[in-house]
Amino acid sequence: MSENIATHVQLVESESRPMGVRLVNTYRTNRTTDSMDLVSLAQSIQKADEFVRANAVNKLQVIAEQIRYLQEQARTVLQDSKRDNDLHHAACNFKKVPGHIYYLYRRPSGQIYFSLLTPEVRALSNLSIVLTRCAIFLAHLT
Repeated sequence: MSENIATHVQLVESESRPMGVRLVNTYRTNRTTDSMDLVSLAQSIQKADEFVRANAVNKLQVIAEQIRYLQEQARTVLQDSKRDNDLHHAACNFKKVPGHIYYLYRRPSGQIYFSLLTPEVRALSNLSIVLTRCAIFLAHLT
């Protein structure tokens, strides 16, 4: 009875157009490969690796540029907040009114203060260094 068992494996018949539809190129799937196919495969893999590497480098360069831009924005925000803090802590002997122009001076002692006097008038005293001219735009100041 064991003699009736087939001693070899039967493969499915190759059909180039099953049910009238060509699914694959039978020449490429059924032929034996040569060594040049391996070389071309290795070259295509190498090109794909180079493309992936270049793509990653380009994306990282974009991210680096965005980081530099954000760092510059952060520096600007910190400088503006320091300036605003200095202005809010400057000495002032009068009530600041929105819409008026005031002048910021520094005494030789280092004290920063607001004044109504213009730099031309203040220059006669030679007691202070002009820092800037400020216009107050806030609606409510204390």
